[in-house]
Amino acid sequence: MEHNRHSPLPSVTEVSTGNDRAGTIAVMHVRANSIDDEIRVTVDAAVELANVAAGHPLPDLEELAPLDRLRSVLVDYEFVRARTASEAELGALADRMVSVGRLVRWLPDAELAEAVESINAQLEASAIAPSLSAHDGYALHIHWTGPQTPFAHQVAVDLLMALAQSLCDHGTDRFGRCAADDCDRVFHDATKNRSRRFCADPRCASRTHTAAHRARHSNG
Repeated sequence: MEHNRHSPLPSVTEVSTGNDRAGTIAVMHVRANSIDDEIRVTVDAAVELANVAAGHPLPDLEELAPLDRLRSVLVDYEFVRARTASEAELGALADRMVSVGRLVRWLPDAELAEAVESINAQLEASAIAPSLSAHDGYALHIHWTGPQTPFAHQVAVDLLMALAQSLCDHGTDRFGRCAADDCDRVFHDATKNRSRRFCADPRCASRTHTAAHRARHSNG
């Protein structure tokens, strides 16, 4: 779906696109599965970037500098330009994540109509020029921005478009705030029964369950 993230080749089907100028048959890869998984992963990336931008990184990122935290999250979520992004490009993304991150962290408390209005406002301020591409052996996918668009803007638009699709499919119900008493991280709930209570930091669920266990035994 997005410009910076691409589906791996195992999930594709080869389709002949006819002879190219050299007279050989050109093959294009198309996705054999739904784009729902890619939207979900990009929304997860938006949530984690928002947490990092707010100063709430996961434990394995705590020792990294702020810009290195952003790069690490982007690489983990397979944003292809992240590995070679310059400090200036990451700095521009950090600036852009102030508004995008604030939006993401507000979604657990937002009414759908308010969330739609806020995302629309950010989309209207973004230069979006959709096109289809199948470069470098990746499956056919949509680029939301042009090839010369600055890295920070490409990432921000990818995140906003995935968030917009998530709102269309699920409203704001899939966005939550960690139930641990001392945690302010947000999460995206992809469970079928919307039962998630904690963020991606495993310490939160562990501390909460341990505290509840001790409380039951002390009261017994």
